[in-house]
Amino acid sequence: MTNNTLLLFNRLYQHHTYRFKQFINLILEDSDLELDTTVKFSQQVKATGSIPDAVVEQESFKIVIETKLYGQQNLPQLMGHLTSFSNEDKQILLWINTDPISQMYREEIEKEINIYNRAHKTSIQFAFTTFKEICKKFKEVLNPYEIEMIDLINDFEAFCYDANLIPHHESLMRSLLTSKTLERNFKYNLYYAPRTRNYRLHKYIGLYGAKAIRGIGEISCIIDADFNHDTQEVDIINTLQGHLSPQQKQDIIDVIKEVLETEGQDLGGGDQRFFLVKQFIPCEFKKITKGAPLGTRYFDLTQFIENFTDEMPIEEIAQQLNQATWN
Repeated sequence: MTNNTLLLFNRLYQHHTYRFKQFINLILEDSDLELDTTVKFSQQVKATGSIPDAVVEQESFKIVIETKLYGQQNLPQLMGHLTSFSNEDKQILLWINTDPISQMYREEIEKEINIYNRAHKTSIQFAFTTFKEICKKFKEVLNPYEIEMIDLINDFEAFCYDANLIPHHESLMRSLLTSKTLERNFKYNLYYAPRTRNYRLHKYIGLYGAKAIRGIGEISCIIDADFNHDTQEVDIINTLQGHLSPQQKQDIIDVIKEVLETEGQDLGGGDQRFFLVKQFIPCEFKKITKGAPLGTRYFDLTQFIENFTDEMPIEEIAQQLNQATWN
């Protein structure tokens, strides 16, 4: 896994140094970092006590890479890698995983790095990515005529899928029994459940009611939240995915108030997880066998939609599901 990833980086650098610079900075941009790998040529640059005829220089950098699987977390091991740095101009600890990093774990890592930096007078920065993003960014920097590199990344991507380094959750829809809350789910474009309830990674939520999945939405944000009834404010306990928009924050406040008023249940006690979608789109994905499904069910949309891709608009997915059935 690590050897193949390092070989991929090395092959691109040997192929074209500028392509490598583009690629590594695309990887780092999600962490708001940038790396300068260019060699600079200067003439008559004044130095202390003299002016040399010319200078050839490059910013020194070190990227220490840690690869993990399935969201594994090992903070002590990660912090142990910090001793790998010395006096480089740019010091980056790059965490590569199958799954995106959670905000809480990222904050823990950055807190420990800041403590280490102050104690050891280093300037280490933390960056994170996934194997899927590596494949995506690698392809973005290539031109159509760079056949050798295209073949290389296609082979690496196939290896990642075979080794389950790229999760298949991008095509998964989680079906939820919502007969009693269906109208509310559509109204606020969210679903809530106890935060202790386990679930597989998935990209879509399907709302089941009356013998069919009646709506589908693409998850944009997942948070654990508390509600302060005195200040009427939502306190985010943990962000597991995405970023909460002002409108979504208001939707959470409104649904907490509505459920408390109509059902007497307090969703704001900090024990609820909120799954927010961009919009639930109506559909009628019919169940053709008797009886309701027993609890949660997962659907691989590639089995029901021809030529499905994870870039397919949610409206098109809903339309295609109208023509499909399940049992």
